Amino acid sequence: MRCPVCKAENNQGPQCRRCKADLMLLFTLEDQRQRALAKARQCLAQGRWRCAAEAAAEAGRLRRGEDAQRVEAVARMLGRDFAGAWRIYGCRNNQSAV
Repeated sequence: MRCPVCKAENNQGPQCRRCKADLMLLFTLEDQRQRALAKARQCLAQGRWRCAAEAAAEAGRLRRGEDAQRVEAVARMLGRDFAGAWRIYGCRNNQSAV
């Protein structure tokens, strides 16, 4: 995780290794995001497409990333929400072009 104050990479928290900024909230958000992604993957494994898409979307709201977009797009495809999957896929491609 990159410190928003000094831009140093930090793998351990809750304080920045360089400037000592408090990163606890960022680590907490990342933990919530990882739990949401784990739930999405679990729902995918159980064939619960809507649950998977919702959990992946929640992870994406906490922090955007290709991992969350990919899981959400797959869940929507498997749930036969092709328009939703295309929307997610299109967002991913548009982000990488920027």
